[in-house]
Amino acid sequence: MKWAVPKMWEGKTVAILASGPSMSQAVADRVRAARIPTIVINTTVKLAPWADVLYAADAGWWSVYKEAAQAFKGLKVTCDDAAPVHELPELLVLKESGRVGFDPDPAYLRTGGNGGYQAIHLAVHAGASRILLCGYDMRFVNNQVHWHGRHANPLRDAGEGIFPQWLDWYATLVEALELREEKVEVLNCTPGSALRGWPKVELEEALAGVAA
Repeated sequence: MKWAVPKMWEGKTVAILASGPSMSQAVADRVRAARIPTIVINTTVKLAPWADVLYAADAGWWSVYKEAAQAFKGLKVTCDDAAPVHELPELLVLKESGRVGFDPDPAYLRTGGNGGYQAIHLAVHAGASRILLCGYDMRFVNNQVHWHGRHANPLRDAGEGIFPQWLDWYATLVEALELREEKVEVLNCTPGSALRGWPKVELEEALAGVAA
């Protein structure tokens, strides 16, 4: 179903749990304890099945992990028109409007080549005033690109060579968000992250003062 993101989290702190090697059950549990709106990306839903939104960009992910998607109780969102909406009729579909920057229309997003970029878009559209990034390593760690190891076939894992390109695309999102009249604070809570442009903060520090 075609969708436009409502202002469901206006003025709130929102966490995004991505799938980089630093993601863990402990990180997911700490975010859950803070009781803040949370977007979980792809297979990280296994660590945070309680999240508010499950976001996966690739149609193939929804097919391979259909059982996990069906069990998820929150909103299920993608930007891939080829996603299996016949199997998951509740799937909400945003439209792509390019690769870099930021699209202010809540029915659209820029892709940045990866779901982490798109999830930030979603959080901004939802009205977040602060966004905490977890699992945004943007690099290989111990020869791993994900905390869960390789994706199941036929899904493909990104090669290490893609990270410089992704980082360049993220830089356009950093710039675009800085130019918005409605400001949003993005904090990178991923230890050792290669992502540039947003302050790096310990997760505990970022959650300090958030009502539990």
